[in-house]
Amino acid sequence: MSKEAILKNIRDSLQQNTINYTPISYQSPMKITQSNLIEEYKINQTNNKAIIKECTLDTLLTTLQDTLKEIKAKEVLYNTDIKLPLENLQSDFRLIPYTKSIDTMREQCFGIDTSIVKARCAVANLGIIGLSSNTNAPRLSSLITNTCIYLLEKNSIVENLYEATIAIKTYEKNRSGGEILPSNIIFVAGPSRTADIELQTVFGVHGSRVTYVLLY
Repeated sequence: MSKEAILKNIRDSLQQNTINYTPISYQSPMKITQSNLIEEYKINQTNNKAIIKECTLDTLLTTLQDTLKEIKAKEVLYNTDIKLPLENLQSDFRLIPYTKSIDTMREQCFGIDTSIVKARCAVANLGIIGLSSNTNAPRLSSLITNTCIYLLEKNSIVENLYEATIAIKTYEKNRSGGEILPSNIIFVAGPSRTADIELQTVFGVHGSRVTYVLLY
């Protein structure tokens, strides 16, 4: 929408004492270079240094178990909105549901090495994951551990950031049964990276050092 159109809407609204709303027509400035969204997403997410493992819903639990064994997980924090029989996982690690306030499990949380988080969607043309926080998926679960494993459904991949924001808002409205939106909408590109004045890259300052995406 042009500046002139916006100003005209404001002038008309002031005269009528009502607010006129014209739906925004969004066009992504980035082009899809691959033949489909999944391939576009995989390339861009890999470029963002995340490790992608493809599987199906039927093999997701096995792939998750193999990944946890691969990274030698000891303690695994998971959000309770994950609809998988995690209790069927066979390994030496300990599963910890994220059901308590950080104030009551602070010392425990900072010693946990791995977390499992259900992604709401992914953005193909940026190679990022979309998350939302709520009582069943606290924000800290994707930040506090050295390794974070995201579970992502292939049919939740969208083309651009605008579509991802709409998808996350729709998910939260359906979950809450109302118009309540999450306190946080988060987009994760990959492992946390930052650089000091000498351009030395440091991993893990603002989130996990290692990011896995199980794409099913």
